[in-house]
Amino acid sequence: MDILKFASTVGKLKKVKRSGWVKWKVPNSESIADHIFRVAVLTMVLAPKKGLNKDKAVKMALVHDLGESIVGDLILVGKFTNVKAIDKTNKELAGIKELFSSIDSPQEYQQLFQEYEETKTPEAKFVKQIDILEMLLQAAEYENESKVNLSNYFETSQGKITDSKLLNFLQEIEELRPKK
Repeated sequence: MDILKFASTVGKLKKVKRSGWVKWKVPNSESIADHIFRVAVLTMVLAPKKGLNKDKAVKMALVHDLGESIVGDLILVGKFTNVKAIDKTNKELAGIKELFSSIDSPQEYQQLFQEYEETKTPEAKFVKQIDILEMLLQAAEYENESKVNLSNYFETSQGKITDSKLLNFLQEIEELRPKK
C-alpha cells in the first residue's frame, strides 16, 4: 500500500477550485475538498434522521468527487458544460480506480462511487440530493457575498430534490438568496 501517494493525490483537491464557480468568476471560490467536506458533514447529521446507514452514506459522500483528483472537475450541466453524463461517470470511475489502486482493498470505494452514480439505493439517492443542496447553499452564499447572480444553478437543479425534509432545507436555502 502506498498511502503517501494516495494522500498526496487526494490532497490536490484542497487546491483545485470548483470549475463552475471559476467560470462564473466567483472570487475566492471553494475547492473540491471544501465541497466534499460539507457534503460529508451534512450527510453525517441528516442520514440518521432518514434511517439510512450513516457510515455507508458518509463514505459515499467522501468518495463521490475523489476521482476529480485524477481527472479534474468536470461540469455536467449549465452554461459551461464540458462533458456528457456518461463520459463524466466513466472518467471519474477511471479516476477512482486509479486513485484507490495504491491502497489495499479498493473495491469498497469503487463500489460506493458506482452506487452513488447509479442512484438506486436509498443512501445514494440521499447523498446525491445532499450534493445538490450543498452546491445550492454555496451558490446562495456566493450570491450574498459576491453579488453574482447564480440563478442558473437553481434553475438546472429544479426537480432534483424529492425528499420532503430536504425540500424544506431547499426552501430555507432559497430564502437566503438576495431579494430581486
